[in-house]
Amino acid sequence: MDSIAASGIKKADSVRADLGLNMFQPINVYDTCLKFEIDVRFRRINMEGMYISSDNPENSYIILSSLRPFSRRVFTCAHELGHHLYGHGSQIDLIYQDNNESDVYNQEERLVDTFASALLMPIAGVQLEFQKRKWNLKTATPIQFFTISSVFGVGYQTLISNCCLNKLISYQKSKELLKYSPSDFLRKITANQGKGHLKIIDSKYKESIVDTEVSGFLCLPKDIELEGNHLNVVSETKNGLCYEAIKPGILRASNSNNGQTYFIRIQNFEYEGLSEYRHLEN
Repeated sequence: MDSIAASGIKKADSVRADLGLNMFQPINVYDTCLKFEIDVRFRRINMEGMYISSDNPENSYIILSSLRPFSRRVFTCAHELGHHLYGHGSQIDLIYQDNNESDVYNQEERLVDTFASALLMPIAGVQLEFQKRKWNLKTATPIQFFTISSVFGVGYQTLISNCCLNKLISYQKSKELLKYSPSDFLRKITANQGKGHLKIIDSKYKESIVDTEVSGFLCLPKDIELEGNHLNVVSETKNGLCYEAIKPGILRASNSNNGQTYFIRIQNFEYEGLSEYRHLEN
């Protein structure tokens, strides 16, 4: 392991330690930024995001594009948090970047990408989530990988790339998995009725929060009881029901059979404003 990768992983471990989290637990990056007292602001801008540095760290903040895919924003936020923690100064991350950038810039970007990956997808945690479900990482199906990406709140392709980079799966396996996309899963689950962000939350999910947005889809176990009227049933699968989020807010989901309980937080579609207010109802 080279020094850049080692530094990124060490910094991610340090953040987890500060938050009282172990090496297995998924992390919510927006809540993490809140605890580190750095504002995250959503704007309708045509870029990935940016980090705005200040001489007073308390005045530094992150801007994310609400136009980018839901799970992409999560990784971008962790990426920008890395710039903040490493003291890199203000950064703008465009959707398309020139490949002929300076070595210093490339090293900084690689460093914070490594940090973001280690923070959001700890290797031990990824392995544990597959083991919980008795799924073999080497032979897991695309929908199984997608389910695990939902646990960690990251993109399907992002998880596969991270697993390949860390030699949890072969390059050939990653190519086979990447023949599929989240839109393929959504079309199959909703019988071509839906278009939006999808998460699959199964009976093994143990986290306290599920984040989504209006127009997003959630596949939940059949025994889950929901409060409120924020979700509409779209279709039924062999493992549960698929819902579409129709309005912002926070609702409780619980399963009296196995004690599974979590809060579903729904933000407005293409929300603009501070991250801590994104779930407020209109």
